[in-house]
Amino acid sequence: MTKCDYAFRYKIKPSGSLVGRGLLHQMIQSQLNNLLNVATTYDKEREVKIDGFRLLNESTINSIFNTRPNDNDYAGEISSESLYEPRIELIKKQLEAILSLVELESCGKAVKVDGFRLRNLEDWQIYSECDPQEIFEYLGTRCNCNCLFCYNKGAPPSLALKNAVRDEKEEVEEIYTRLKYYRPSQKTGLFHSMGSTCEVLAHPHALEVLGLLRQKTGKPFRIATNGAALTKPAIEQLAGLAPVHLDFSLNSASPERRSKLMRDKNSLVAISALPHLKGAGIPYSLVIVPWPFDSVAAMLEDMEKTIAYAAENDVHLVQISLPGYSKYFSPVQLFDREEIWRLIVFKARELREKYCCPIVAMPGIYEENILGAKKNAAQIIGVIKNSPAYLAGLCRGDIIRGIAGININSRSQARDLLSLLQQSRVKHINLRVNRNESEKIINLNLESFSYPYSPKTSTHLGIVFMGTGFRAGYMEKLRELIKLSNAKDVLLLTSVLVRPVLEQSLEEYGYFDGISISVAVPRNNYFGGNIIMGDLLVVDDFIACIREWVAEHKKPDLVVIPSSPFNLSGWGRDLAGRCYLDIERAVDIPVELIHCQTIYD
Repeated sequence: MTKCDYAFRYKIKPSGSLVGRGLLHQMIQSQLNNLLNVATTYDKEREVKIDGFRLLNESTINSIFNTRPNDNDYAGEISSESLYEPRIELIKKQLEAILSLVELESCGKAVKVDGFRLRNLEDWQIYSECDPQEIFEYLGTRCNCNCLFCYNKGAPPSLALKNAVRDEKEEVEEIYTRLKYYRPSQKTGLFHSMGSTCEVLAHPHALEVLGLLRQKTGKPFRIATNGAALTKPAIEQLAGLAPVHLDFSLNSASPERRSKLMRDKNSLVAISALPHLKGAGIPYSLVIVPWPFDSVAAMLEDMEKTIAYAAENDVHLVQISLPGYSKYFSPVQLFDREEIWRLIVFKARELREKYCCPIVAMPGIYEENILGAKKNAAQIIGVIKNSPAYLAGLCRGDIIRGIAGININSRSQARDLLSLLQQSRVKHINLRVNRNESEKIINLNLESFSYPYSPKTSTHLGIVFMGTGFRAGYMEKLRELIKLSNAKDVLLLTSVLVRPVLEQSLEEYGYFDGISISVAVPRNNYFGGNIIMGDLLVVDDFIACIREWVAEHKKPDLVVIPSSPFNLSGWGRDLAGRCYLDIERAVDIPVELIHCQTIYD
């Protein structure tokens, strides 16, 4: 541990100089603007939305916000603070506004200031679930591969993570300071920051930090890795830190193809790691990004060979991440997304018939959409080997209708109840399932399991579903928002992927009589390329969609937007660092967030 806390420093750039009264107004406008991007105002328990101010010695009302109707310019680098701890950004902007008007003095002489640091880190602790990843993600500043499909290469310039900007000593000082304030018993830790997309296990201090972290928490370490550092000695050390689960991006069991895909200089290390992981008792999920180079046929053939190899080595499950790219990755089309996704999904469905390990194509909601079947059913698509579900005889294709005597109506309901039971002291439960048009009662012994299942790292008693599912409670939340707003004409924004199940739920819910609800899908203009994920939409994407809708239809009374694109930090920021409140300010229509989870499991 470091003797002194790491100094969290931030640069400031005072702009302009005093040029008449205008700048004084600008300073106050800036102060209010900054504050209203981190807090909302209330009169007793009623939210009050304000957009202007009047100085006490004047009669003129001044606008607080400058709406940016054509603002698609995110060229500047986004600070980590704007996403994760905007109170630091607030301080930065307040200081910049003040220092544009005044100079600071020390001993009667002007002092030039170009930054500030946090004084007492105890003041910067936040409530935290204390996921160990909050600490070890800061190790991911290096990469020992150079993947063709690396999503950091497809990030906008403002979001692309810069590696090796600090020396190793400074990195370690910050990690140890964060570890010092990581207090699982109090559920507190230091504010988060952007983290990194790089390889945690490539850091020279990785195992040392993980060892110190294990002394503070018994929670599982869920580590994403490309496997290039998974030598047998490293695996043995990781086994000593159990419980550990690896999300292992092997991508190919062919040394030649993995070398091409990931520019791994020694692919055999990662490929040989699978039997060593099995021998060490470390459960792992295998991740494959099927990238269509050489030929589509070669991609699908290699996908099957890789899954077969993983199944031989008792993989926990296989996650096939459907490939995509942004306009920053490639300005021209690299492949037909719909065609490639369909081929991959149907191949995955074929492979589920041949191998006992669960195979999930992510996002799972895409597979559900193209099947044309009823959405959101609690259907099992795989069962973890040697889990309570597996040993009880549950099968792929079973549809859960009841758990412990409770009727099940949706996938999210089944997942929630199974999670509760897994965390409880219950030893036996029964499931009522539909199998081949007949009903069966399956009895599960929750104490019966072995590798690769682990109750500490596995979920849902070993049952694997096609994603998280759509919660019935979202319709109740939507109804409450509409009622509070007294709206009769509502515009509900969603994504291409979620729209089918959302429209099904609206039809089934049936409690919106007298209310017109229209559904629209914003385009992913910010990321572009073939990206269709709703969680990657940003403020300007929503603004553009609403304006297009109003131009073609009548103005709605209320716009409802899912919260998931703004869930990153808990501060209502999109991936470009912009607050969701800017949407309402730009379109001049009441906008409400409906709180929901991301669609990824």
